[in-house]
Amino acid sequence: MDAFSPDAPDPDAPGPPAWVELADGQSVTAQVIGRLDRRGAGGGWWYEVRLPVWTEVELPNRITVEPDAIVMRVPARLISAIEGTDYSSVPTRRKHRPARPPRSSPAAPAGRWSVQHLPAPAGGPGRRVIHHESCWIPAGDADLTLDQALRELTRPGSEPCTACDARHLPAS
Repeated sequence: MDAFSPDAPDPDAPGPPAWVELADGQSVTAQVIGRLDRRGAGGGWWYEVRLPVWTEVELPNRITVEPDAIVMRVPARLISAIEGTDYSSVPTRRKHRPARPPRSSPAAPAGRWSVQHLPAPAGGPGRRVIHHESCWIPAGDADLTLDQALRELTRPGSEPCTACDARHLPAS
């Protein structure tokens, strides 16, 4: 997919905010405008995001700045969801889609699972979010079995991701 393909996200369409880690380690908010599944090609999940920036504008009697945006793609490991934000409307495209094993139950999707460790707020406990291997948010390899993911959900501070198939896991 490139910016000119028919299924490319509209770079001007509104999208939900998410944290994006930049090359220098800064985390900034950007709008998520699309996601691309490249796992079959070995690339994992990628996101197309719009990052607000300033641009120079030369007027007849002065130079000023006005808001603009940069649209870029980043791997999912550099994106962090913002709690309480709904990402279900983000357009998703799949390339080289791998065959999925049949689901054993709608409440417990087949596949592998991962744990995303979130930093603790000042004075508070850390959090862990359980993700299905198909999720676009995970921060690590999906190396847990379903039983291990269910055990992880019983630990204090653990919760299922609301943006992927983990939302179907039984709550403890």
